[in-house]
Amino acid sequence: MEINYNIISTIHIFGFLQGLILGLLLLRISRKKNRSTFFLALFVLTYAYCFVPIILEDINILNYYPRLQVLPRPGEWLLAALFFMYIQKISILRNEKIKYWWLYPGGVILLAQIVVFFLPPSTKLEISNAIWYRPVFLLGHLYSTAILIYGIQLLRKHTREVENQYSNVESKNLVWVRRFLLFAVFLFAMHFIAFFTYESTTVRVIYAGMNVFMLYWASIHGVIQQNILPATSKQHSDSKLNPNTKVNTEVPLLSFNEMQNIVNKVEHYIKESEAFVDRHLTIANVSEVLKVHPKRISMSINKVCQENFNAYINKYRIEKAEKLLMDKNKGNLSIEGIGYEVGFQSKSTFYTAFKRITGTTPNRYKERLAS
Repeated sequence: MEINYNIISTIHIFGFLQGLILGLLLLRISRKKNRSTFFLALFVLTYAYCFVPIILEDINILNYYPRLQVLPRPGEWLLAALFFMYIQKISILRNEKIKYWWLYPGGVILLAQIVVFFLPPSTKLEISNAIWYRPVFLLGHLYSTAILIYGIQLLRKHTREVENQYSNVESKNLVWVRRFLLFAVFLFAMHFIAFFTYESTTVRVIYAGMNVFMLYWASIHGVIQQNILPATSKQHSDSKLNPNTKVNTEVPLLSFNEMQNIVNKVEHYIKESEAFVDRHLTIANVSEVLKVHPKRISMSINKVCQENFNAYINKYRIEKAEKLLMDKNKGNLSIEGIGYEVGFQSKSTFYTAFKRITGTTPNRYKERLAS
């Protein structure tokens, strides 16, 4: 038996082994650490399996084992749906009903492919050469692209909610997921075009490398990404603050004066207590102290101040940072140290917020004070 190894098959074999190891690791993390990585693990393992049919064809195995021809190809229909399940599970919006039905079309197609795989080789080849066979995968690409675009919309909603609940959103706004989805849309578009054009060896090598990179990207970030616990649960209500109060998850509309009064209470508390220096401050913490429903606080800040909770708290942090930069007694503090002192989790978020509010960087601001 002659096996033909080439650079493309080598990349795919590496991708398969990498995906298998990382997928099993994500499954273990999901079970041992109660992390929302189960569907991401299924996504990675399915992605890794997608390399198998290509590997068998590239290294000439199918010529010797025709029984392995027409292996199930779940990628076009299932990959995007599995990743979307992960987004729903990891998102701050996960208390909303999970849309498992996105998996149904891919599940039906996979079952049909498994049935076809166990048919006699001649029948399988007849089906794979049928005029309707290739369009099934094209439809899968379109379906998956629609899911990816919907996932991007879900992430926008997630980001808005995170910024309304947390004073620090780093690692909670899932920037890597948004970038991954945008790149995935591009990759699916390339794959779709490939159905109608000739793929040179160079294009296949680039495409194989991109797939392996995508697999690694999702796996590593999935290992690092922690669960995003919402600042308030679906069951949160004023009953937590008063045991005799009836649970009511709906927050009535407030007049502008009522919202202004709430903002005044929040402002007084934040200034007097300097609660903003707590890097883990959430709107639920403020709600607990003021005995005001977090949704009322969020709504009031949005309408009266025209900004989200994260931006609102960052204003106080930057205001204190400016004072520390002007304080000669704090000259021993580094710029990064000042950022941590006022409640930021990292140097990058401090610099970004400082420049957005003051129009300059902390270093330039300090230099201007010294001149």
